[in-house]
Amino acid sequence: MNELDDNKKSIRFVARGAETGNMDIKAQYRKTKSNSREQDLFTIREACISDVEDILVLINGFANLNLMLSRGPQYLYENIKDFVVAVVETGVDNKSAKKKGAIVACGSMHVLWKDVAEIRSLTTHPDFQMHGLGKRIIERLIEDARYIGVEKVFALTLKADFFKKLGFILKKKEDLPYKVWGECRQCPKYFNCDEVGVILEL
Repeated sequence: MNELDDNKKSIRFVARGAETGNMDIKAQYRKTKSNSREQDLFTIREACISDVEDILVLINGFANLNLMLSRGPQYLYENIKDFVVAVVETGVDNKSAKKKGAIVACGSMHVLWKDVAEIRSLTTHPDFQMHGLGKRIIERLIEDARYIGVEKVFALTLKADFFKKLGFILKKKEDLPYKVWGECRQCPKYFNCDEVGVILEL
């Protein structure tokens, strides 16, 4: 199917919604086109060994601001299969535009037990926020979790509203799987944690 066919299909879809009074045709069409362009600008893929240095820079830049847990090379190499990354494709118009193939966002899903996994190290380069990359990475990690048979995923976060928009619900940290505390004990904010728990049943 070519782009023209895709556009026609999108128009038919938003028109049907408008007939039921559920959406505005022009607004929905603009949203559809915008989402399509974002898909073209960035690719979400599994991380590779060669990505480790770039992922470290991305994560630890935020860790230095006390916004997330820092990571070292050993952790990344040992858990590289947990990670997915967002990479720049051609056509990015940004004052700090990076070259094609540059990593601008990442996230990981770490299985803790037979029925539960944790979403970790979710971050987006400041110049590339508001492109929906965090949402796309979470959706990819959820898809991977379902594929391997995980029943629920959780996260500790400073951005609970972001996760709630994706279907997660708030969860008291003490009610989260006990396995999480092994990771928490390594955090410098362990005794004064300001993160909240969120969880999603799959």
